[in-house]
Amino acid sequence: MAGKTRVAKYHADRTNQKLYFCRLACQAADNSSDKQLYQAHCETAIFHLYGSFLAFMQELSQFYSLEMNEPTLLAIEQALSERTQVSPEVMRLQQLLEHGFLANIERAYQRCLYAVLSDQQISAHPAESSKQSQDLIVNVVTLSNQWLPDESTIREWRSQFLDLIEQLRGGMVEY
Repeated sequence: MAGKTRVAKYHADRTNQKLYFCRLACQAADNSSDKQLYQAHCETAIFHLYGSFLAFMQELSQFYSLEMNEPTLLAIEQALSERTQVSPEVMRLQQLLEHGFLANIERAYQRCLYAVLSDQQISAHPAESSKQSQDLIVNVVTLSNQWLPDESTIREWRSQFLDLIEQLRGGMVEY
């Protein structure tokens, strides 16, 4: 049992660490006067915030004694369903991923990963793809970052997620 507690603590520590890194990135963004540096710090904060969500999935997986290297809500739900168990944590997280702040975090994370392409870029011929990739590099630096949430929004999401994690952890008591 002591080994299980140590592993569960590791996963909680990892979630907490990612939330801490998110806070540091928000502070760095707040202190930045350069537009590109500000954007970099905000994207870093989003990556760590989404990473804390993934780390919390590992916590849930460990709490329910599921052997998963890369757990998802769906995978946890399916594994528990096979045991005829239901997770109130999974249900709450699914709701927030559909219509809550977790949906906003995931959307921001996806937008950080993938360039938002215009219709013109999508319909271009393959021969023009080399020029387009060069244009994307320039656009990363010169385009407006209106799609990117500001650090105060990211801080708010972090605070909401931290509160949620504390609530969910309160209900996750090992017997």
